[in-house]
Amino acid sequence: MKNKELKFQCSVYMTEEGVNIYSESSHIIELLEGSFVPFIPEWRVEKQEGKGLPNLECAFGGAHEIKTDGRGSFFTSGSFEEFSQSHTIPYFIHYILESERAKKGKATIHAAAVSKRGKGILILGKQGSGKTSITLELCREYGYSLVGNDLVLAGLQEDIGYLYGGTKIFRVRATTIKDYNKDLKNFFKPSNDDEWKRIAIIEPDKIQVLIEKSIVPIHAIYYVHLYPPGHDLIVKEVDKLFSRIYLYQIFSEYIRGSAIIPLIGKDLRFSDYIPSLDARDAFEKRIRFINWIINNKNYKYITGALADICTFIDKNL
Repeated sequence: MKNKELKFQCSVYMTEEGVNIYSESSHIIELLEGSFVPFIPEWRVEKQEGKGLPNLECAFGGAHEIKTDGRGSFFTSGSFEEFSQSHTIPYFIHYILESERAKKGKATIHAAAVSKRGKGILILGKQGSGKTSITLELCREYGYSLVGNDLVLAGLQEDIGYLYGGTKIFRVRATTIKDYNKDLKNFFKPSNDDEWKRIAIIEPDKIQVLIEKSIVPIHAIYYVHLYPPGHDLIVKEVDKLFSRIYLYQIFSEYIRGSAIIPLIGKDLRFSDYIPSLDARDAFEKRIRFINWIINNKNYKYITGALADICTFIDKNL
């Protein structure tokens, strides 16, 4: 440890990857149990010090800075008030744990995932492509359990892809309930905002969606694009060049820091530089996982109306 005055306060985990937190004050725990929790996959805080985990030292006071010694120890300092006005420390922890995941061939990716009968379905697509609507429909009408929505933890172990968890929450745009899930309109507050900007945060238990609590192997991967009712169903191979570019982007944005924006304070200004935690071994493991997806016989591009897409996915389980 860099500063012997800092004492162990807690450890933070995302599934099995964790980090020990040291600080001069137990108030650090207040910063680790906030409203952000549903938006970081499988986040949990424990009071017991973990063995063999990286360390994060948090000192309150002085200039804000972020440092790493490159050997598994990290340091951040700054005003407690400014830390409490933002989620700087939790998202920095997410970044630290992403480097631990990367060593094992795992990654945080922007995607959705469900499971049924012990088989996992990974749902890919750009923002607004319909991933959440398809996930909701599979869970509510086809008997699937939610692995994750928006962020998913996935990895490749011994040439088998696995889903380890994800964010257990639905962010639903008002635009999506015009054609699908119309009963969810009660979750939206009255507003004059543009419908694309109106978002309801819905917890699974509020709409009787089951949660997958186990690690499940990936059975199929679908790159989706949802169209309104009446559109023909199209299922085809995914272009390999597009796949390499798109998959590399979503598998790299967390380990390379582009998805972890260092903001601090009430005005959410940019904070200190966060050094890259990527490494050649992590890169090579990402590439193996990407190639595994591209060469998977159940990796398909699928577009069409909601019922047709979900029926196809379910029939091919």
